[in-house]
Amino acid sequence: MCPNGRTLDADGIFQQGGTGLIRFGLIGVNTSHADAFSRILNGAGVEPPQVDGARIVSVWGDDGERVDGLAATHRIAATATDPTDMLDQVDAVLIVDDTGGGATHARLATPFLEAGMPVFIDKPMTTDYADAVALFEIADRTRAPLLSCSALRFAAELEPARAELARIGTLSSVVSVGPGDWFYYGVHAVELLSAIVGAGARSVHRHAFNGRDVVVIDYGDGPTAVVETLRDAAFVFEMTAYGEHGHTSFEVVDHLAFYANTMREVVKMAQTGVSPLASEHTLEVLAILHAGVRSGETRATVDLASFTAS
Repeated sequence: MCPNGRTLDADGIFQQGGTGLIRFGLIGVNTSHADAFSRILNGAGVEPPQVDGARIVSVWGDDGERVDGLAATHRIAATATDPTDMLDQVDAVLIVDDTGGGATHARLATPFLEAGMPVFIDKPMTTDYADAVALFEIADRTRAPLLSCSALRFAAELEPARAELARIGTLSSVVSVGPGDWFYYGVHAVELLSAIVGAGARSVHRHAFNGRDVVVIDYGDGPTAVVETLRDAAFVFEMTAYGEHGHTSFEVVDHLAFYANTMREVVKMAQTGVSPLASEHTLEVLAILHAGVRSGETRATVDLASFTAS
């Protein structure tokens, strides 16, 4: 028996109502991710779902026309007038509302975490670091599995890249490049970096320019990392790593794969009750982003330890 009363089978996999499908609620329709995740889990028209084991069965958003359109396109059975209406209708939720760049995420996720329900929160997890800490504290208390990340955490290109990274040996430096502004879109480049380097960042110094950001991250005894968010260059997610035996580069080009891989991890989390990513990794990504904001304002290096303790 799961902590929230759900039943696991002999293999530790949750089964809902004998159908084998996890019932997901989708909260938020004002982002392209709502359509992407719905297409992956439910299909569209004659297009079948791309991920087994789950379906979105209810959707809520503050734009009724978009809610109805999404429900019709992706065969979502129910539309909710309030997110909490889903509490007794679904087994897990996807929080993708994009109001204020993620400013509503903490408020929307809290009732479901309090109920012990598996929750995925789209990037950025929260716009306030303390809110993210509080959500993980609720999840720990109710034993609710919680995942928040950029989909680049599960990019298909990472698997072959890791073999090349092993070949070049101990890393000296890593450069991760992505598009857009530092905080809202820079999360992708930082998440990609975190997937390769892991946790352990110590300080952040952001050089903010009109068309780009160049951010230096110190990993202490680990590599030095540079994250660039480019608004005056062609759209790209690219990483280059330099090691004792050589260097390697890769570009993330399969966008459908990283969305689908993320949903596979979310479905597995809902089935097993175990998040694929420790909270420390998500919180460090957020700390780097917030420290970068502060560094851009003060033009000084920001120590992550002092930032996370504030």
